[in-house]
Amino acid sequence: MRYYLLNLYIGRVALAAAIDTLCFVAAAAIAWLTLTSPFTFSEYATAAGLAAIANFVLLYYTDCYGLTVLGNTPRTLKNFAAAFGVAAAAVLAAYMLERFHLLSGFPSGMLETSAPVALIYALLFPFGRISFVVLSSQPWLGQNVLIVGASDLGREIARSVHLRRNLGTQVVGFLSDDPEDQGTWIEGYPVLGRVHEIEKVVTRAEIDRVVVASKRRDEHFPAEALLQAKLTGIKVESGVAFYERVTGRIYLRELRPSYLIFSEGFRRGRIADVTRRALDIAVSSIGLLLVAPILGLCSLAIRLDSPGPVFFTQYRLGAGGRLFRVRKLRSMRIDAEEDTGAVWSSSDDDRITRVGGLLRKSRLDEIPQLWNVFRGEMSLVGPRPERPEFVDMLTERYPYFRLRLAVKPGVTGWAQIRYGYVNDILGVEDKLALDLYYMKYRSLTMDLLILWKTLKTVVLLRGV
Repeated sequence: MRYYLLNLYIGRVALAAAIDTLCFVAAAAIAWLTLTSPFTFSEYATAAGLAAIANFVLLYYTDCYGLTVLGNTPRTLKNFAAAFGVAAAAVLAAYMLERFHLLSGFPSGMLETSAPVALIYALLFPFGRISFVVLSSQPWLGQNVLIVGASDLGREIARSVHLRRNLGTQVVGFLSDDPEDQGTWIEGYPVLGRVHEIEKVVTRAEIDRVVVASKRRDEHFPAEALLQAKLTGIKVESGVAFYERVTGRIYLRELRPSYLIFSEGFRRGRIADVTRRALDIAVSSIGLLLVAPILGLCSLAIRLDSPGPVFFTQYRLGAGGRLFRVRKLRSMRIDAEEDTGAVWSSSDDDRITRVGGLLRKSRLDEIPQLWNVFRGEMSLVGPRPERPEFVDMLTERYPYFRLRLAVKPGVTGWAQIRYGYVNDILGVEDKLALDLYYMKYRSLTMDLLILWKTLKTVVLLRGV
């Protein structure tokens, strides 16, 4: 799989996690050596291990390993303070429960050993993050990129890399044959020369990767120079492939059917389909049973908050363009579309009720769709099902929009965890680029990643 979490970012997360682990080991050793305690080092090590697991979960849910936070020391320390506050509250609650003998079966001495380990770790954490910043700035964890061609794609690549500079990827500059580009800067990066000067530039600027984003096929293409660079160990990649790998989306502009036909991906396997269907049945059936009490509480809250039914029903288009009914917990007034007809909602939509706002943030309004998953009309993961009123309009503007109907729609999806709700036509373009990317690299592993990220969205109330 080549989606963006498996590029340089994963190496940086691994480095940060390794440093965090070393800090926990050091905290356990310091606590055992300096504190007067009847507990052995193995007990401290056990406490450190359990505390480390809880810590990694908290750091993940407070975005300390997030793309925009990792490497940003002030934001990391701020988020860590929030994580430590949650951990301290949990330890205090556990201590009070143990004092009142409400934690039967809780390992004896676990609080006495884990609390000092966690406190010492909190003191070591800033030094660990400083070490991470120093190590992650080393060349072996980054790469210098040269963009060949000052096309729209090349400019978009430069912008995308700049937004994700914590990955360690640095655009050194452009090569362009356009006379007007010589001696100028594009998207904040210099034009280092013409395309035929690639060998000289690659050597002088210590380039690790060459990304080809030429405007036209008839433009001078330095095939021999690129081949020579590749044979010397420099990675050479098409601009479209690099853009996909960095952003996790398809480059829609100038997208051709030939690309969809001949590129890797967009494959379906019978075994994968059967496994995915088995997972859908298992999770939806168990999920419907487990969330029944939550569904009851949500229904009561909806009835008390505003007049009208608990559920609302809409028709959506599924795989192959088949029409099916989807039910959701009502989050808007009953007359929400009486004057406007079918329109997109937004995060600050005044049609959303008070309870409905919370339901949308937590994604609890999507719970009834588990029944559609059980029936086989939807899958747990996939492009969101669209209303038939919008499909023709969107297909007229985006000819590839109907490709989404090649797979079952999902309760959650790659576009949902990366973008959220759509509230304008430009948002549709962004989500289509994400949906097509998912369809190209679709796999069970990617589905599990999306489900894991969706759980984070639910817990942190980031649904809107």
